[in-house]
Amino acid sequence: MKHDKPITYTTGAFAAHFGIKKDTLFYYDKIGLFCPAGIKGNGYRYYTASQLEPFRTLLSLKELNVPLKILQEYFQDPSPEKLSAISAEQLLRVETEMEKLRRVKAHLTQITSALKEAEEADFGTAQIVKIPAKRFLYSRHIDSSLETTEQQWSEIQDEFLLTSGLKGTANVGSVIAKSDLENGNFDRVDCLFVESGDLAGTIRKGGKYALYYHKGAYSSVKFAYQRMLSQIAALGYTPAGDAYEEYLIAETATKQEDEYVTKILIKLKASARSHT
Repeated sequence: MKHDKPITYTTGAFAAHFGIKKDTLFYYDKIGLFCPAGIKGNGYRYYTASQLEPFRTLLSLKELNVPLKILQEYFQDPSPEKLSAISAEQLLRVETEMEKLRRVKAHLTQITSALKEAEEADFGTAQIVKIPAKRFLYSRHIDSSLETTEQQWSEIQDEFLLTSGLKGTANVGSVIAKSDLENGNFDRVDCLFVESGDLAGTIRKGGKYALYYHKGAYSSVKFAYQRMLSQIAALGYTPAGDAYEEYLIAETATKQEDEYVTKILIKLKASARSHT
């Protein structure tokens, strides 16, 4: 249908069409970002139907956090090339933000899952479970022959998070070497680990593992290993690999050390005695 004259909108009607305040249009006009089509004889601004789509584009770009200065430059002299450049830059920003949110979501999911697991844990009893393979990132090996202090652990954690690019959005665990398990040296941490969740890192083999939950301060975890290994032996198994410590409840969740919950996993093999 052809109209003799273009459809016009008052400032209030144009603002209502997009669900914004009239003051927003006044401000955009003042800074030269988006101006009305004209001013009537009575002094009232008016907008035309042909301005609907450009203003819709403006709102979309603003919602994507495109700076006002860039919007002003674009709408003063719009072109497909300029719009393409703005879109490409914002797409990159959106993808970066999505990746950040993905990591945050994974971290929060991990926290929720860990707290639920701690709540349902059966403490003090070694369980034989089958677990799937997982991919982990590992820190460098920690240089200590007897005991890893809390300060050493914290320093390695900071370095590990920095070099891995995970920052604070990761639950870091400890690896106790198989040789230390065999020698009864449960105070030495061989390296730190974190689940990678993608193709990076090294696969920890799946299979039969001993699972043990311990409640208490970090200093008491070594006694948990003594009980765990004793129970494993009674069940006819022996360690076939390193021990993995995960801290389901730690300093972040409570100030009471006796409420800490540590999860220990050790890959198993049948002991020689069980074959006789």
